[in-house]
Amino acid sequence: MGHSVLDTLTLGYRLLWNRRRELAGAELLVNVPTGAQGVDARHLLAAVSEAWPTRAPQLLLALRTPDLLPDLLRHAAPEGPWIVLPASALADAALRGQAEQAQARGLGLVWPGRAGSVCPGLWSAHEGRALEALPRGQILDAPKRSVQAAAALDQREAWAVAGWPVDDTLRELAHAARLPDRVGISRVVRAIEQDASLDRIEALLAAEPVLSYRFLLHVNATAVRQRGEIDTVQRGLRVWGLQPVHAWLLGELAQARSELDLQPLRAGLGLCARLAAQLLDPGDEEDLRREVELCALYAWLDRLLGEPLPAVLTRLPLSQRIRQALLEHSGPYQPALQIAQAMQSADLRRVQALCESYGYAPQQVNRALLRTLAAPLP
Repeated sequence: MGHSVLDTLTLGYRLLWNRRRELAGAELLVNVPTGAQGVDARHLLAAVSEAWPTRAPQLLLALRTPDLLPDLLRHAAPEGPWIVLPASALADAALRGQAEQAQARGLGLVWPGRAGSVCPGLWSAHEGRALEALPRGQILDAPKRSVQAAAALDQREAWAVAGWPVDDTLRELAHAARLPDRVGISRVVRAIEQDASLDRIEALLAAEPVLSYRFLLHVNATAVRQRGEIDTVQRGLRVWGLQPVHAWLLGELAQARSELDLQPLRAGLGLCARLAAQLLDPGDEEDLRREVELCALYAWLDRLLGEPLPAVLTRLPLSQRIRQALLEHSGPYQPALQIAQAMQSADLRRVQALCESYGYAPQQVNRALLRTLAAPLP
């Protein structure tokens, strides 16, 4: 793997959700470590564009290193990612002028608290303004309460909410979070009825943490005598057979719930789990990737089910490697799990420290993130 600007950067991400609670875009958080050499806007834009297909969600670039912003404004193309401007852009006359010149040539800019000519603006949810003051078609930034996010999307017709209020959503919808998702079940049922590949059916089922957990509980109680303990979704599908699985899924619909505001939480967990699997060495086997993905997906089962994680995991014959990572915070899966979880936060220093501690090359980690963000959700 040749030298790239991705060898130097530290990346993180934040997801943006639209009115249907589907992925509207992804904000790529970019930090250039102090003293780094050979990093410029053209190489950054080229590396990102190479990894970002046309049909991927809208990409936003948010620099945590302001020195690079003027160069980015000069070289970014209108057809490229939107550039998120910091709050200082409004107070800095020189920077504001550069931004306005870039916007005049068609560059997509996300202004703080102000709509641009091409892109929505980013409006803070924490400045004491009434939500009624949010203009239509804008982005609500990091709401703390689910009622704020829902009102912005459903009443104010915001373009997106940046950063879903996961903690408050779990408090408000604790009972629904413990039940399988009706939409998720329907997707798996349709895939089976349409003779989709086993990999596709597994991906849809594994993407739903509560549903896949209940599936493994049930298949172990039903089919364990046939082939021994079943520790993965794929093995459960093979051992039990698709027709019994189809019948079981239809039975699960009776107690399933469909809460729109839980969709970003579930989809975000699935994306983090896929990122953890992508962080493995390219030579690792596919079965190992599936196990790592399951490990990352089940890291939140205690919060979803409202029970201590040791009690939840005791009911399943999971591998020792998963138990080490989730219960002992050790073992071979712990590095990928920790890095994937850190990358969805704004703490890029922690991401850098974890990569250095575990010996992960920045380019490997950054390419894994770009692949994961650019891929469509199941």
